[in-house]
Amino acid sequence: MNKRDGITAQFIRLLVFAGLGSLLLFATSRLAFRFALTAYVDQTNFIQRETARQLEEFQTFVTEENLSSKDVRPITDWVQKHNLTLLELYRDHVLVYSSFAPGREIKGEQDQRVPFYDWQPYATIHFADGDFEALLYCNTIRTYELLGTTVLLIFCLGLFLAVFLLGCRRIVRYICLLSDEIQAMEGGDLDHSITVQGSDELTTLASCLDSMRLTLRRQHQQEAETSAKVKNLITQMSHDLRTPLTTLLLYTEIVRCHKYQDEQQLQDYLAKIDRKARQIKHLSDNLFEYALVTRDSPVMLDQPASLSQIFEGPLAEMVDQLQQHGFICTLDLGSEDLSLTVYEPYIRRILDNITSNILKYADPAYPVSVTFVREEDDAGLAFANVTLSDTDSVESTKVGLVSIQTMMEKMHADSRAESDGRRFCITLLFPVNS
Repeated sequence: MNKRDGITAQFIRLLVFAGLGSLLLFATSRLAFRFALTAYVDQTNFIQRETARQLEEFQTFVTEENLSSKDVRPITDWVQKHNLTLLELYRDHVLVYSSFAPGREIKGEQDQRVPFYDWQPYATIHFADGDFEALLYCNTIRTYELLGTTVLLIFCLGLFLAVFLLGCRRIVRYICLLSDEIQAMEGGDLDHSITVQGSDELTTLASCLDSMRLTLRRQHQQEAETSAKVKNLITQMSHDLRTPLTTLLLYTEIVRCHKYQDEQQLQDYLAKIDRKARQIKHLSDNLFEYALVTRDSPVMLDQPASLSQIFEGPLAEMVDQLQQHGFICTLDLGSEDLSLTVYEPYIRRILDNITSNILKYADPAYPVSVTFVREEDDAGLAFANVTLSDTDSVESTKVGLVSIQTMMEKMHADSRAESDGRRFCITLLFPVNS
């Protein structure tokens, strides 16, 4: 990921860009507007025409109201209403009214004469008390300039907001996209990945959400696989238990109803009943072993050790127990003493499980072989034997194999079982430490 560019930094950069752009546009447009307005006024005599129009309106107002030069209040109100800059009234070059000082009154010959400039636009206004020279000045250009400035200011502010909102649109759109994808994930769609783009806080959030999605999907897959294993186990157990139970009930019915010929046949039936009962016990023990393994919390593997160090003790106990029951064991552990990482209690339980299965299902007339196996980056042992030919008296079960596989998976190792006729082989493979 690139260097992080936070959302705050993006907003600040967007504000600065939009603000400076709007200010530059406002300043440029205002200068251009003032230049155009000044050129228009100079070319069209706009001020003179506007002044003449205002004087005509003033004369109409004086006539309609029958005002005299001493009616200061109505004249002042009219000036303020029309937003004029200056209105002065003269009689014989003597100032009698000024909008700058509307309360001043000048009487008789004591009044001082003021300069009268021919270049100023004077107009004669007819009052009720005589004719007066009126000097009127209206800064209409300033009025239009203020109006144009206000319009430009509003436009630039609107442009600023538009640029800022357009810049925020990407972030808002990304947030909406994440919201939709989270809702889809909440609804159970864990196959659609979370969109990760950019390099800000939202990117980190999206990456975490996608990691969570992958974790949830992996957990759901594991739960589905576990559920399938449980269903398969129940099916296998149902079949494996039904056969010896049916046989057991048949023999007990024969004994209960005294359907045997002599004492020797009775003892044979009792022996078969005992064998079937022990077989059912063995099945239940395997089932308990499987439940115990699956219930255990994740194991902490031991420190790496050599293969001979790991299997020396458990193999010695296994061989000793098999030899006590009349089995012949052949060992071929090879010359490579590789380093493996395992969980010793599971190794002992796995070998105990294999030993128990051999004692129940293997034919003592054939040797039990333990062979070293090396496959690419994995190494381990293969246990092979020949099963009993009397399939009516001994039923096979896969519960012990499922228990072994579960323990191997917890050690991040692998196991496989192979059968070729009466020959049966189970192989344990562990990753080799480099």
